[in-house]
This record gives sequence, C-alpha cells and structure tokens, in this order.
Amino acid sequence: MSDVMDYTSQAINKKKKQLEDRARIEISMEKLKLAKEQRCILQSQADIIQNMSKAMKEVQVDRDLLKQEKRKLEYMIVDLLKVGHCSKDKLKRIKAIVDE
Repeated sequence: MSDVMDYTSQAINKKKKQLEDRARIEISMEKLKLAKEQRCILQSQADIIQNMSKAMKEVQVDRDLLKQEKRKLEYMIVDLLKVGHCSKDKLKRIKAIVDE
C-alpha cells in the first residue's frame, strides 16, 4: 500500500512540476509577446512623430510663403493707391479680401 502511495505521490509531484514548467514557459512567451508589441507601438509612435514634424515643417514653409505673398499684394495696393491707377474703392475691396 505504501508503494502505491509513494508511486502516486511521485506521479502527482511529477505532474505538478510539468504544469509549473509549462506555466513558466507560457508566462515567458506572453512576456515576449508583450515586449514585441510594446516595441511595435514605440516604433509606430516614433514614425508618427517623425511624420508629424515633417508635415509641420511643410506647413510652416507654406505659411511663410503665403505671408510673403500677402505682403507683396499689400505693397502693390499701397503703390497703386499712391500712383492713382485704380479707384480707391476697388483697391479697398481687394485689400479687404487680402486681409481675410
């Protein structure tokens, strides 16, 4: 009877050890998956930030060009008013459009 109990106890301990090993392996695999997902997320964030900074630079360049064009138009309006080539009402309307 004690041999049967010893055998049963050994079998239970063996099964317990197998389950613990299996659980450790699954936990390790899950940690690896999470680490991989985290790296992917961080890389995606880095890519998004890089793309956003590029887009912001492009927008800034376009904005600066538009400001220069607006200044040129304002100077042209002032020059035309000084010279008197157009009616003042038309120029005021054009200036109002430029100011928008």
